[in-house]
Amino acid sequence: MSKASEITTQLIAQLELIKKSAGYNTDIMGVYPYSDIVPDSASMPCILVNVDTDSCTGMAMTDATRERSFDIQVVFKRGATMSDMDSAHVDVLRSVGFGQCEDRKMKGLLTEQQDATFAFAQDGSKYTSVTISVTFVYIENYA
Repeated sequence: MSKASEITTQLIAQLELIKKSAGYNTDIMGVYPYSDIVPDSASMPCILVNVDTDSCTGMAMTDATRERSFDIQVVFKRGATMSDMDSAHVDVLRSVGFGQCEDRKMKGLLTEQQDATFAFAQDGSKYTSVTISVTFVYIENYA
C-alpha cells in the first residue's frame, strides 16, 4: 500500500471515532470516503472525505516529499446551529491531532494549513455543512 493510501485510510479511521461517548462534542453517524455513495437515508451529521490535491514538494533519489490535502465535509440537516457547526469543526481537527504536539494521532499534519468553509441551507437545500481542509506531509518511495 502506498503511503498516500495509508494516510487516507488512517484519516477515515480517525474521523469514525468522533462520538460523544469518546469525548467529542459531535456524534458523527457515518463517514463516506470519496468512492462511496451516500445513501438518501444516511443519518446526520455525516462526513464526506475527498482528496483535494497531492503535490510533490521535493525529491531525493527515489523518495519524494509530498503534501496531500483533504476536504472533510461535515453535513447536517437544515437547521443545524452555528454552535453545532463550530463543534464539528473543532472535533474534526481534534480527531487528527490538531493542538496535540507530542502525541499527535496523525503524523505529518501541517497545522498552519487548515481552514473551514461554512455553507448554510438556502434556495430549497435540505443541508447545512462545514468543510474543513487539512494537509499532511509525507514521504513516498518510488523504488
